[in-house]
Amino acid sequence: MVRQQRAEQTRARLVEVAAELFDRYGFAGTNISDITAAAGVTKGALYFHFTAKEELVEAVQDTSTALLADAVAKIAASGVSPLEALIDLSHAVARMLVTEPAVRASFRIARECGDRAKPFVDFHHAWWSVVRELLRAAKRNGQLVTASDVSLPLLAMYVGIEALWSSGMSKDDVSDLFSDAWRLLLPGLVPAELVDELLAE
Repeated sequence: MVRQQRAEQTRARLVEVAAELFDRYGFAGTNISDITAAAGVTKGALYFHFTAKEELVEAVQDTSTALLADAVAKIAASGVSPLEALIDLSHAVARMLVTEPAVRASFRIARECGDRAKPFVDFHHAWWSVVRELLRAAKRNGQLVTASDVSLPLLAMYVGIEALWSSGMSKDDVSDLFSDAWRLLLPGLVPAELVDELLAE
């Protein structure tokens, strides 16, 4: 039991360190030696859990998608409308960008290695899936005036805001950037009488 707990702690530490280094240096800029040195473990200990750097990417993506799922569940439990849930989710992700290296790493990995598909874009696909479902629910509830599928443009907005914020091009709080974007988008998405009922913040 003690050995198993130690192994689980080592694995968790490796994933945590990998997320921090992927966030800071990117996938190509991080090597196995960097991860083992920062985690304080041998390469043998790392290869016991992960056979390649790509498997560490998958573990980091699993962490960030689990954080996303937790945020979705909490927002759903609050009972807000689907469109308000979509706005709230963007702000939840904004908070995670500040506090969670795995989420920042997932964004950077997708930017750099998105053409390699899984597992490099798992977080983006999970988010896109939630966005599509919330938009479908908003459509059923009469909250949307557009017949177009706006899920991909919305995801592009999120990714673009993250890229501006992470590059330092915008010094604004990332949540404020999402608020500004929602204020701009909502009049084109929802009936006029609902615009003032939805909080962009």
